[in-house]
Amino acid sequence: MNFIRILKAEFNKYLCEMRSYYPDHIVGLVVTYIFFIGFFVGLSKTGLGQEYLHLGFIFWFFASTVISEGSISISFEKQTGTFEQLLLKPTHILKILTARTMVWFFITFIKVIILMFVVIISLRISFPFDLRIIPIMLVTLSGLFGFGLILSALTLIYTKTASFESIISYFLLFFTGGIISLEQLPGYVIKVADFLPLTIGIRLSMSILSGAQLPSSSILGLFTNSGVYLLLGIVIFIYCHNYGKREGLSADY
Repeated sequence: MNFIRILKAEFNKYLCEMRSYYPDHIVGLVVTYIFFIGFFVGLSKTGLGQEYLHLGFIFWFFASTVISEGSISISFEKQTGTFEQLLLKPTHILKILTARTMVWFFITFIKVIILMFVVIISLRISFPFDLRIIPIMLVTLSGLFGFGLILSALTLIYTKTASFESIISYFLLFFTGGIISLEQLPGYVIKVADFLPLTIGIRLSMSILSGAQLPSSSILGLFTNSGVYLLLGIVIFIYCHNYGKREGLSADY
């Protein structure tokens, strides 16, 4: 119940921010729409299937949100001098960051639905979709949240780490197959991609769209992969959090 209250509080906070700074959000939607248009039109000539393009891009877009929200939030709190107050709350900061990420993901999800609808109308194109992709996406993003926790953990100690979030996010775009086919990448990159929940989730989703039967071993592999990354992220975050408190790094910026 405590976590539900945190979710409600964070959701209400984001709603207040959106009402107060609605011009920023409108501009953000327009910029994202232009980004969507440029991506689908510009990369539609790469020879990849259009299904791969929109799936890879949407997975990456959500992944960027899940990975970046925690570290950006910590960095902002440190800049404004309110991070220590966050640590004094009876709720562990890990729960607060999880709630913030979930709320921001929900808001981003609504934005993507609206933008995809506008893109479909403006470009007069269709994107195949299957509801079975949603649980695959959620499991994939839970593993990527582990990446986000590792980045957040580093931000606890080295505040400027959040500045590299965009570099990491755009680097992951190469593992979606949207810019260049994974088969065209060097062998060692393909091997790395085989162990990333983002690549595994996209491949399973593509199999669903193509009508192929998903073996239970593939689904179990995604759950295991994401679970390992999530657990690793939690362990590293808790360790860095405790280390930061011992060394008095919470007030550093």
